[in-house]
Amino acid sequence: MKVHVQNLKAGDILKQDVFSLSSRPIVSKETKLTQEHINVLKAFMIKEVDIQPGASTEPNKKSEEDKTKRAEFVPQESDFHSLYTKAVAQYKKQFSNWQAGSPVDLLSIRKEIVPLIDVAVDRPKTILSLHYFSTVPDYIYHHAISVGLISSFLAKKLSLSKGDITQLGLAGLLMDCGMSKIQPSILSKKAPLSQQESEEIKQHPIIGYKMLKGTPGIKESVLLSVLQHHEREDGSGYPLGTKGNQLSLYSRVVAIADVFHAMTSERVYRGKQSPFKVLEQMTMDQFGKFDQKILDILVNELSHFSVGTKVELTDNQIGEIVFIDPRSQTRPMIKVDNTGEIIPLKQRNDLYIESILS
Repeated sequence: MKVHVQNLKAGDILKQDVFSLSSRPIVSKETKLTQEHINVLKAFMIKEVDIQPGASTEPNKKSEEDKTKRAEFVPQESDFHSLYTKAVAQYKKQFSNWQAGSPVDLLSIRKEIVPLIDVAVDRPKTILSLHYFSTVPDYIYHHAISVGLISSFLAKKLSLSKGDITQLGLAGLLMDCGMSKIQPSILSKKAPLSQQESEEIKQHPIIGYKMLKGTPGIKESVLLSVLQHHEREDGSGYPLGTKGNQLSLYSRVVAIADVFHAMTSERVYRGKQSPFKVLEQMTMDQFGKFDQKILDILVNELSHFSVGTKVELTDNQIGEIVFIDPRSQTRPMIKVDNTGEIIPLKQRNDLYIESILS
């Protein structure tokens, strides 16, 4: 039964998918419409839709699906969190040992990270929310574990072997081991670093490479990722200015995982940023610096579970994500709480998502 969008009621059930300009439905068939769905259809200037006859229910009744969409964005307590906490504690202990001159104990590291990888790689929501676990005082330890997990997740999405998934987890975890040889006062400094301090920090990939070279069980691909994780596709990175085809696949994966987690986490010198804002910056502002195929995996995964998420915009408005266009995934449509207005961010270059509200 064809019904004009203006005459739709909450509780009507769609008989057919509703499309706009893309191959992805705006609203899928058999969806029980809420007022938010109707607002989205109006925003896309859909004139009429096909609904099932006699399917209307009371407008004020919310479906379980609608409630689920408002589920908290932060991962809940679970076996994952227990394993994660243990892994961070183990890495912190290892880091302290490295500062004291001990060699890398790969066996102990594998013992903690491998079970965590097995649990995490199939949980994109958890992977893309790891910055919620990080704390400012222990950032460097959380960062290592998180980059290892994100790297393993990307490896699986790239259809790499189980061995590569594990090795990339180790690569991400070990990328900053060279930081253990940097002066602690530099690592904890809140003020901007001096040029000399910055140059010292930039040596940590080479230091890490030397620390791991010759360690039993460390593959050459892992060594390269430790050396190259701050290199960029366009040659603008450090320490050697390596670029393009000279960068290993492991290095490209770890580089993206490193920047994504760093920019979404709170640091001593700045607050955390939303994954949407970070991925937009990595895609647009830093275009040409990262492997686009790998970066697109994070963008696509973020869009899969973000409809219904509460967000704050840069103008301090609070709203809810109601639709994500596949062609502009970091700029979804937002329904503003106070006014009910739907803002298509892809048409508002002056606005972006500032933070995801938990």
